[in-house]
Amino acid sequence: MGRVEQDLSGHRWQMERMRPGRGVEEGLHLLPAEYQGTHFSWNFASVPGDVYTDLQRAGEIDDPYVGRGMHRAKWVAEYEWWYCRRFAVDPEMRGSIIRLIFEGVDYSCDVWLNGTHLGRHEGMFSSFEFDVTDLVSWEDWRDGANMLMVKLDPPPKNYRNCGGKKVNFSGDYFSGLVPFGMWRPVRLEATGPVRIDAIRSDVTVQGDDHASVAVTAELVNHGDVEREVALATVLRGWNVDVDEVGTEVSVVAAPGRSSVSVQLDVDDARLWWPWDMGDQNLYDLAVEVRDEEGPLDAATERIGLREVEMRRNPGFTEEQVEFPWTFTINGKRHFLRSACWGGQPSFLYGRNSLQKYEDRVALVREANINNLRIFGWHPPETSEFYRLCDEAGITVWTNFSLATQAYPDDPEFVAGVVEECLAVVDARRNHPSQIFWMGGEEVFFSGAHERSGNLALMRAIGDAVATRTNVPYGLASPLSSEAGQRLGFKPNESMHANEHYYQCGAEFMEEYYPALDCAIIPELTAASAPDVESLRRFIPEDELWPMGVSWAYHWADIDMLKAINLEVFGEFRDGGLEEFVEATQVAQGTVIQFALETYRRRKPKMSGVSLCHFMTHVPDIKWGVIDYYGRKKASFDWLRRTYQPVLPSLEFAKRRWSPGERFEASAWVVNDLQRDLGTPVLEWSVVDATGATVASGSSSVDIPADSSVRVCPVSWELPDDASGTFRVLLELRGDAGQLGENEVVLLVGDQAEAKARSLAFKAEADERIREHGHSIYRYWPEMWVERDPD
Repeated sequence: MGRVEQDLSGHRWQMERMRPGRGVEEGLHLLPAEYQGTHFSWNFASVPGDVYTDLQRAGEIDDPYVGRGMHRAKWVAEYEWWYCRRFAVDPEMRGSIIRLIFEGVDYSCDVWLNGTHLGRHEGMFSSFEFDVTDLVSWEDWRDGANMLMVKLDPPPKNYRNCGGKKVNFSGDYFSGLVPFGMWRPVRLEATGPVRIDAIRSDVTVQGDDHASVAVTAELVNHGDVEREVALATVLRGWNVDVDEVGTEVSVVAAPGRSSVSVQLDVDDARLWWPWDMGDQNLYDLAVEVRDEEGPLDAATERIGLREVEMRRNPGFTEEQVEFPWTFTINGKRHFLRSACWGGQPSFLYGRNSLQKYEDRVALVREANINNLRIFGWHPPETSEFYRLCDEAGITVWTNFSLATQAYPDDPEFVAGVVEECLAVVDARRNHPSQIFWMGGEEVFFSGAHERSGNLALMRAIGDAVATRTNVPYGLASPLSSEAGQRLGFKPNESMHANEHYYQCGAEFMEEYYPALDCAIIPELTAASAPDVESLRRFIPEDELWPMGVSWAYHWADIDMLKAINLEVFGEFRDGGLEEFVEATQVAQGTVIQFALETYRRRKPKMSGVSLCHFMTHVPDIKWGVIDYYGRKKASFDWLRRTYQPVLPSLEFAKRRWSPGERFEASAWVVNDLQRDLGTPVLEWSVVDATGATVASGSSSVDIPADSSVRVCPVSWELPDDASGTFRVLLELRGDAGQLGENEVVLLVGDQAEAKARSLAFKAEADERIREHGHSIYRYWPEMWVERDPD
């Protein structure tokens, strides 16, 4: 009969609140699947989903995302929540081995079926299952004779104790609201007595049109005697017209678990590439197990024929960089024009949908991003996300959920984290888009981290991951922090380029970003406000302008936003809501352009840079270039232009130039394509504040594949009466037309005077922090004082 699946997800679940321990005392786990009874009036709920979204739908809480609503919903995490589902079993499952499978529950739960306790599970990312063959009821009751009951425990409150096993919920863009719920699907699965538990595929590429696939099938024999079965493995094109390749072997499956490995040689291989390197050719890898009576089970994985290797970055000595940071796909360099994904689309799982994933991945591709980094503050993504990236040609760097904590070093904790990380790998390792695993995020960042078990934990994870996949692993990001160097890491490995933002005006962008010298930058921060239309959806009207506390509650670092406005425009631009919002977005785009172009010009010494973030998972006033609702900020256009695969770029020493001074810069072309551009013409012009072209030039130069080339100088002597701004326009043209264009806006002004003003504002901001700490109320100190009513 093969495999039969029955989805138990959807909107037929119900849920109720109980004080911890009270549900079992009340006997909720013993409730039968009767049509009317205790659970008849429970709230209806949806799976996949989360407790908060179910309660909001039922009217028991207001929208946590509006105003300061997240704090008002914290009570939810003090209770246990009981979820139940009545169902009838698909008749096609009769006579089979039937398993109840949970793809993911956040964070811990107990499960009962028809009053029988099936077991307990802890850990958000690992699936778990129970053999229910002898427990399901085949009686014909209304809505089914089976009652599935799940008790969700109150979630953990100290992230240190559950790191690696649960999404982060603590840090500088979290409210302390702890998400929890049945966040992934639930299903029944029926198979014969021998089934396929997992498939692993490892690809080796021998040339442009030849590859081999090492396939390992994990089998489970549910009986207590050996069974002789046939294992058939077939590789067939999914979106490519190719001949299928297959093999069949006879296997003696011992009771319990065993594995079988075969190799498929593909002579007419169609390789998978990132979108800017080639086509996204995909195959279906089908594995079937059968005996003399017919199929017992079958499973299919969608894969791509691609091989990932890491190489050392040129230009660094072994005393500077120990690890290889250059990504190669099928032997060719893949410079990461990356962004930290910043998702899932919603922190509350019940608000996520396939449509949101499709829309946002399409925007990633529109922004010319070729890699997404899922860093340790966010969960490894869903299978649907990786599938979309497979099809779009966007590579993925996946961190495990270990972030910014000093973790315990006891063996039980380490073993639990390692097992959860292996579950993450097993579920995602066959996706061609998945090209890098990483242990932790900012786990070598402080003295507490140095004294913790973090280093040993990251190494233990790496050792375990290497047994499950041949995709490369990195310990953590960054490695070259001060604490990281004290732990023995080299000074020029990976760095986070966030301090321009956090320094709040201490250094201008042209001072800060060029001074960082490292192999790769996995995180680079700039911030802005979303559009006014989006702000109105989560900031109460009376707090929109002048800014009220809900701005800071939604992570607006108001002083930092003003400091970047001051740097970019020479003024705060805070005369009104619309003016301020637009200015923050343009300022964010200006920082993005300068910083990312600085690092792109350094290839191949530098092998990638990742903007932090593409989006964020709640309505906020922070880092995304699209907002929570999927609306593009103005900075999105700066990113799209800056990440053109073929980029005309301008290198300059400062953004302000005095009247009468000669502006000096250099024009470059960065080519991330895997083909020579020939000898195109780079044309440049300087346009003054009146719109007049005041200087221009052109130059031709050979542009090899995968290169960064300095082309020519750009200069203009500013007149003595110059004021305002001036622009430098760049256009690269080949025989077939335009290959790329760019525009840089610079200022006429005194650099030293602007810096002094910036430092003066920073001193004011520092004083607020000295008095109030990083409390959101530092911008409204009057809130600390109770005032008499008028």
